[in-house]
Amino acid sequence: MKAKKGKLSQNPKSFREIRYAEKRDAMIKSAIKVFGTKGFHDATIEDITNELKMSKGSVYYYFKTKEELLYEAHVSSLDEVLQRIAEISKSKESPDEKIKAAIRGHLEVIARKFEGGFLLQHTFHLPENLLQKVLTMRKLYEASFVQIIEEGMKSGVFRVKDAKLAAFIILGAINWFLRWYSSSGKWSVEEISEAYVSLFCNGLLTNRQPI
Repeated sequence: MKAKKGKLSQNPKSFREIRYAEKRDAMIKSAIKVFGTKGFHDATIEDITNELKMSKGSVYYYFKTKEELLYEAHVSSLDEVLQRIAEISKSKESPDEKIKAAIRGHLEVIARKFEGGFLLQHTFHLPENLLQKVLTMRKLYEASFVQIIEEGMKSGVFRVKDAKLAAFIILGAINWFLRWYSSSGKWSVEEISEAYVSLFCNGLLTNRQPI
C-alpha cells in the first residue's frame, strides 16, 4: 500500500524570484536613505542608483516612479507591523504584555527598515490613490493599538482616560526615534525598546509598582 504524500504548505521560491525580491528590497532601502537625507522633492533616481551602483534602467525595471518607491517603502513596513500586532492581539497574554510586545516589535521593524531616513513626513508626496492606501493601513494599525489599550482599561491594568489619545502618543514617540537612532550609536534597539516600555508602562514616578 502506497503512503500518502504530504501536502506542501507552499511552493518554494525559485532562485530568480529570490534575486528579484532581494534587488527590489535593496532599491527600497536605498530610496529610504536618499529620501531621508535629501528630502523626497530634491532626491533623484540618479541619487538612488548612485547609492546602489546600478543603472537607471535597472531601477525603472522594478519601479516606474519615485512615488512608487516611496509607497512601497511605507507598505513594506506597514505589512510587517500589521502582521505582528495581529498575532499579538490574538495571543492569550495580558494587555500590558501585549502593549510591551507591540512597542518592541514596532521599534525593531522601523529600525531595520528605515534607519537613515525619516519618511513619515513624506507621505503627502504620494498620489491620492496611493496615499489613501497607506493611510488606510495606518488606521488599521492604530486601531489595533487602541484595542489593546481599551482591553487594558476594561481589565483595570491601564489607568488611561482616552485609549485613542494614548495610542497616538505612544506611536508618535516611537516613530520619532528614527530622528536620532543609529545602529552604531550608544544604545541598541533592544535597550531603546526597554526604555520606551519602562517609560510608557511604569512612568517617571518612583512611588508606583511596575505593572
